[in-house]
Amino acid sequence: ASKLGTQEGYSGYGAEQGMGDLRQRIAESCYANTNIKADEVFVSDGAKCDIARLQIMFGSGVTSAVQDPSYPVYVDTSVMFGQTGEVDANGQFNNLVYMKCPKENNFFPHLDEVPRADVYYFCSPNNPTGAVATKAQLEELVARALKDGSILVFDAAYAPFIKTPGVPTSIFEIPGAEKCAIEVNSFSKYA
Repeated sequence: ASKLGTQEGYSGYGAEQGMGDLRQRIAESCYANTNIKADEVFVSDGAKCDIARLQIMFGSGVTSAVQDPSYPVYVDTSVMFGQTGEVDANGQFNNLVYMKCPKENNFFPHLDEVPRADVYYFCSPNNPTGAVATKAQLEELVARALKDGSILVFDAAYAPFIKTPGVPTSIFEIPGAEKCAIEVNSFSKYA
């Protein structure tokens, strides 16, 4: 910071996609088990903001699916952008697909019971349950998004808490995800 405060050190605005060195380090550390390259990494001001920006890009005419229970930002920002329709008698929105994640299924949805959606929001480890999707479950999720021609927004903000060998920390560890998924992450959990 003190360097940037000098005439010699001031460099103006940074690269809009993030500093190249930082993007390289992210690709090497967070995506070591994938084919993600530095030029595919975008550094922003946070995962929550990115989710909202994605919803703006998708527009109000999409049908979104969220885990139930899920991190509130998926529903709240969908409401703000007019993607949810009216609230029904059960307090749920009629244009939002709720993917029930029962405890007996390790808080993973029975995807064969979930109606098609344009965008699937999925967080692993899940907030608020802490449940971590297995590789087989994520393969099923990617296959579903590919079959439906849908976008999978994968929230990996809690990935640093995954310590079990063989459990994916990125959706891009799953073959085919590069064709349907956008992953958001956060530095806030790495500290």
